[in-house]
Amino acid sequence: MTRRLSTALLVLVCSLAATAASAQLSAVRLVSGLTAPVALVPLPGQANTFLVVQQDGHIRVIQNGAILSTDFLDLSSASVIAYGGEQGLLGLALAPDYVTSGHLWVNFTNPSGNTVVARFTRSLTNPLAADPATRADLIWPGSQPFILQPFANHNGGNMIFGPDGFLYIGMGDGGSGGDPNNNAQNPAMLLGKMLRIDVISGGANGYVVPPSNPFVGVAGYLGEIWDVGMRNPWRWSFDDPTHGGTGALVIGDVGQNAFEEVDYEPAGHGGRNYGWRIREGAHDYDTSMPPAFTPLTDPIWEYSHSDGNVITGGYVYRGTALGAAYQGRYFFADFGFNRVWSIALTINPSTHEATASNLMEHTSELGTASQGISSFAVDASGELLTLNYIAGEVNRIVLGTGPTPNPGGCTTPDPFTALGGGTCVNGGWYPPNAAPPTPSPSPTPTPTPTPGGCTTPNPFASFGAGVCVNGGWQFGSPAPTPTPTPTPTPTPTPTPTPTPTGCATPDPFTAFGGGTCVNGGWFPPNAAPAPTPTPTPTPTPSPGGCTTPDPFVGIPGLHGVCFNGGWYPSGS
Repeated sequence: MTRRLSTALLVLVCSLAATAASAQLSAVRLVSGLTAPVALVPLPGQANTFLVVQQDGHIRVIQNGAILSTDFLDLSSASVIAYGGEQGLLGLALAPDYVTSGHLWVNFTNPSGNTVVARFTRSLTNPLAADPATRADLIWPGSQPFILQPFANHNGGNMIFGPDGFLYIGMGDGGSGGDPNNNAQNPAMLLGKMLRIDVISGGANGYVVPPSNPFVGVAGYLGEIWDVGMRNPWRWSFDDPTHGGTGALVIGDVGQNAFEEVDYEPAGHGGRNYGWRIREGAHDYDTSMPPAFTPLTDPIWEYSHSDGNVITGGYVYRGTALGAAYQGRYFFADFGFNRVWSIALTINPSTHEATASNLMEHTSELGTASQGISSFAVDASGELLTLNYIAGEVNRIVLGTGPTPNPGGCTTPDPFTALGGGTCVNGGWYPPNAAPPTPSPSPTPTPTPTPGGCTTPNPFASFGAGVCVNGGWQFGSPAPTPTPTPTPTPTPTPTPTPTPTGCATPDPFTAFGGGTCVNGGWFPPNAAPAPTPTPTPTPTPSPGGCTTPDPFVGIPGLHGVCFNGGWYPSGS
């Protein structure tokens, strides 16, 4: 069987004994508290805002490092979506002219398990929501508003507008194992293909087939097909030309039982056969049926199931924050083995094909952010993010090993990780289930420190609030009036006995009715989260690390809470 080879293909069976990276990477958590996140896209026209796709049918809004309480779109009803296993809400694509048109497309499995691609339009009254009444399903060959799926797995689901303005849709082979219906090599089926359609021009079916598609007018082929021979292209991307990329299509295609692969396609070079089910990676799998056409196109990289078993395709890095050493490297992960790598891509100037080399593994340096990666994403600047499907987190990949400010400005570790993760706002951490105040539309400039004795900037300036009292900033206005004779904090016992939940330090809130010990740390009255089922003992250092007295002692209705060495006001 002939097989097209990329120029100087370096690896047929590659062992992932990766070299060390030339510059250390680390990860910073953007948000936590999501449910089964599978895709993330920046929201045009809204600064520091992302839409995150949850497999359960919710599209949520992340703005300024916080998850908003109202969904952008809710498709979670059982009458709309089938959720579970590999089914659910799987993809989202915003129109290239989204700022003016407000159009977006989603990919999900309906209650019968079939693939639906539907268009929605942004709400006329809320720029952070879609109007569910605008749903319009695309009509596929056979005049059906869905693509029939014979089994519950291998649904693909990723959708991206290419640099050419057309919508590309990755379709798995229809599921089961080994593509029993030979869908991927059947040119009369949409399954096991990369599709390319024009949804901007509309049409009676919600799209038209671009006349430049490679199989338009070819007998026996559906015109929507761009490439054939895919097993389950779960995540793939374009090398973004707006940030200096080549416009190439780079695909992570999940393997059967032996090999995972990365496919590379130069811009505009559609009409390829990537080989499944005849080939798995660069190896024969089932040659009992002839291919749709030859030659077959080899992956530029593959790895065996001794190194990983579920590839998550990523992006060619075109940002600036990671430095020149990572420019043009392709990042990808393995969901099953919780590993992350990058490879260098060398582009042939004549053929525009790529050769992969210099594998680097980033698993240990990214820590828990390398676990459960269901998808990569890039922000408007081309910087990389990862989605942890299991922990429900979005993490940003950054350069260096030290603490790096996340979008909320925090440079210290999240002190609430064991409780589900805090939210960073204005450089300070808020505990789980304690919603930060909503920023005002026009942030108020930080005023000059008041006679209340504060020597630090007002941390609540962007919320239009902040009053200096006894040297500490209080959220809100007006400030409480100190009593003439503050009530002193009772002297702690010399040798405190640890509580059943692990606190080895005295209760600092005794004067206010008594605190609650949770996971080794004291929480003020009425502010403690539910303890975790198996509390983890906390080291003995003083709670929060503050070395100065509580500036809010003696103020009726107010007391201080120490987090990461700083005092924050809280109601008693």
